[in-house]
Amino acid sequence: MKSIRIDLLHQAAAERPAGYLDEVMAAVTKSDDTHVYMTTDDYYRLREKYSGETDFPVTGPGTQLHKILGLFGFAFSKQCKCRARMIQMNKWGCDGCEQHMDEILGWLREEAAARRLPYLDMAGRLLVRRAIANARRESSRASES
Repeated sequence: MKSIRIDLLHQAAAERPAGYLDEVMAAVTKSDDTHVYMTTDDYYRLREKYSGETDFPVTGPGTQLHKILGLFGFAFSKQCKCRARMIQMNKWGCDGCEQHMDEILGWLREEAAARRLPYLDMAGRLLVRRAIANARRESSRASES
């Protein structure tokens, strides 16, 4: 969850295209007198769209693994390192993730233990390979269009 000061939001809106403030407010899940709150995913999506700034690739095998795990009900928590690891996987790309497979499986094993969930390397390897395949397919589609 990301918080944004309302006064800074209005300052940014003055420098952004029409519709910016409406789109940000549509993503807000909670607000109080001084801040608005939105999911981290919405924050980064809007940040990239309106500022062109991104300090990490927003798609790739890490994003694909995140989507797959989301199908099983797993999400980022405040205590986990999942977002940073997703970003690292996206930076490595598909080939890099294949080279770092053991490290990624270690991350999955570590997170499963932290969440007190069973874990099998074989299942983790299948999920990571599927994420890499999905990222390759997505990249191929993007380059064709």
